Amino acid sequence: MNTYQIYTAALIACGLASLATALWAGRMNLTRLPKWESLPRNRNIGVVLVFLCLLWCVPQAKPIVWDWMLPWLYPLAIAFSILGFMFLDYLFSRAIGGFFILLTYYFVHEAFTFHTPVLALFAIMCWALGILGLFFSGKPHLFRDFIRKLAKSACIRYTAATYFAAYGVLCLTLGIIHAFRG
Repeated sequence: MNTYQIYTAALIACGLASLATALWAGRMNLTRLPKWESLPRNRNIGVVLVFLCLLWCVPQAKPIVWDWMLPWLYPLAIAFSILGFMFLDYLFSRAIGGFFILLTYYFVHEAFTFHTPVLALFAIMCWALGILGLFFSGKPHLFRDFIRKLAKSACIRYTAATYFAAYGVLCLTLGIIHAFRG
């Protein structure tokens, strides 16, 4: 697969994940709150996402680290994932925040590279996701609070569901356009 095909597949996968998130957010209520309230602190899912995000960061780190450190990047990703599992609270919240930041950077960069249609709208929606990621990784308890607000406030629930549905439809549409464009 080349970078264009990876970008197209990533757009489609992100679109489907965003639509699933919109459905999840739209269905959140007080009866489902106890099940989902502990998600931001989930270490098992969090360590997997942390490891994947650190693996994603290794190619970006290669140009800026010393030559003697290059063979240590992958072992350090493993070590830091284990350390995060052992010592960090709200691990999933931090991991999803980091993932949103990485995804935003990737999508905006590749959108400019591959001349994605409606680039301004796509960039704004990506940056909104990246800013949400900054909040979730910087103050991880905000993800728990966000889930609580989803359950308690119909306005927040419908706003979040609408954003993720719109973002999902946009990503799917752009992915399909890029797939046919080839």
